[in-house]
Amino acid sequence: MGFRRHGFVVSGCAAGFLVVTVLVSDSLWLPQVSVLPMFRLTNPKDGLGIELEGASTRNKTLIIGVINEASVEDNGMLQLFLQSMREGEDTAFLIRHVLLVATDQIAYNHCMVLQLHCHQLYTDALLLSPALSIQSASLISLASTLTLFLGEVLLRGYSFIFTDMNVMWLRNPFARLNHNGEDMLLSGDLYDSGLYFVSSNTKTMALFKQSYAVMNESRSMKGDDVLHLMRSKRFIQQLDMKVGYLDTAHFTNFCQGTLDIAKAATVHANCCPSSKAKFADLTATLDVWKTYNNGTPNVTFSAHSSCAKSWKTHQLKTSLQAAAMGNKTLVISYLNKAYVEENGMLDLFLRTLKEGEDTAFLITHLFLITVDQTAFDRCKMHRLHCYRLVSEGLNFSKEQLFMSDGYINLVWQKVVVLGEVLKHGYNFIFTDMDIMWLRNPFSRLSLYGEDLQISCDYYNGRPYDDSNHINTGFFYVASNNKTIKLFDMWFESRKTLRRMHDQDVLAFLKSNGVFKRLGVSVRFLDTLYFSGFCQVTKNSKEVITVHANCCRSIKAKVDDLTETLEA
Repeated sequence: MGFRRHGFVVSGCAAGFLVVTVLVSDSLWLPQVSVLPMFRLTNPKDGLGIELEGASTRNKTLIIGVINEASVEDNGMLQLFLQSMREGEDTAFLIRHVLLVATDQIAYNHCMVLQLHCHQLYTDALLLSPALSIQSASLISLASTLTLFLGEVLLRGYSFIFTDMNVMWLRNPFARLNHNGEDMLLSGDLYDSGLYFVSSNTKTMALFKQSYAVMNESRSMKGDDVLHLMRSKRFIQQLDMKVGYLDTAHFTNFCQGTLDIAKAATVHANCCPSSKAKFADLTATLDVWKTYNNGTPNVTFSAHSSCAKSWKTHQLKTSLQAAAMGNKTLVISYLNKAYVEENGMLDLFLRTLKEGEDTAFLITHLFLITVDQTAFDRCKMHRLHCYRLVSEGLNFSKEQLFMSDGYINLVWQKVVVLGEVLKHGYNFIFTDMDIMWLRNPFSRLSLYGEDLQISCDYYNGRPYDDSNHINTGFFYVASNNKTIKLFDMWFESRKTLRRMHDQDVLAFLKSNGVFKRLGVSVRFLDTLYFSGFCQVTKNSKEVITVHANCCRSIKAKVDDLTETLEA
């Protein structure tokens, strides 16, 4: 049977070859872009063509999501995604129009068992675990191949909504897309790429072509990076595209904080690094939605507590990795608004590190626990390693005088974070900000098995004598099971030793034999080298650090430390 086009008649076999050739040629898009060898494009009636035709609506629009082995496990993200569609308002029928793109064989098999529309995506490196680094080669390869795949969907004339699996569909979003001829509809939130709409036309084909080319060239961009690039004015103007933005009142996400259950069409679990936390908080979201749908109007979405906790853990982990030396050791201090004033404690502390003997390089290994936004912003301005400590109901931005309620709350929050640092496997020197570092202290610290080495207000000349008066303003601690247990006990003891600050509680544990019972080996640091205002050393050639202890106000500390530094 012949195939007639533009006045030419060719045989069926020749026509099939012609169609394949034209499609492959067109799919290359740019001369410098090559199709991944394992992703083969064929004629519109190949497997992909059948899948697209089966999933799409009459106007050739479908919903596309990506699944992997982790997402199809029992109590996995796919289960929640489908549950949200089944229980949402006017969304159950949309399941018939979802094409699930599987990145591995297990996910594809699971999809087929569920009798959904499924397509297996072949990549050079498969994404098998949600724990993989966001910049790993497998994710980059997946993002690149997925971009190529979505471009092919557009090339075949299909428009689509792309959705992450961690987006809950509570209401039919099509009624809220406000589609007035836009080529793309993106989230109004710059940082939310979990759901977007793309219309099939030459402009969007060119956009995905260029995106794939950029990814292929950079070899380091993930999907979100490319979507941010797509949003840039340069790309949009160059392609003369019409782009609309989705109303964040309807297309909501966890980054927004408070969500309006009466308006939300979709809820995206972004701002959440843990898959387990996403599942927990999205499950809670669906539970509230079910209550609301059953006729209880005065309900609100619960706080995303699991995600908030996992985000804090993620921030701590990445900040520690960036700050630590090769042997997983770093220097830790804490910072509040009162310390970051111009010519204040932070400036003086950094000055001592810059001017000290063999101390300047330690600035790159300084990890600052910031207890308010002003301190965090100032810390980032100095390009230091900064961790934002958020404690609900507590405000540490003002100067905390010694033994005030604010001071006691602050030091206990500090102990919590230090315990977490040990649990992540990091050794550290903790230093108060009111300590001048004149020389590198590691030269005087014994690294031969002591678990804890701590400074003293008053030193009796015997480095292993428990009767030394400790000062928690400066100490070195090695990460192991003994010190982790010690820090846990230290924090828990605040409940029985009320109105005592951290130093007195640790001294109490020392005096009552807790160090020995836990097997923690302790060395007390000589004030000849680790000096302070309580017991001043007169040997300036030997002193390593000077602590403004036995002094209450920040102004007095700064004045006296400056005088000492310039003497």
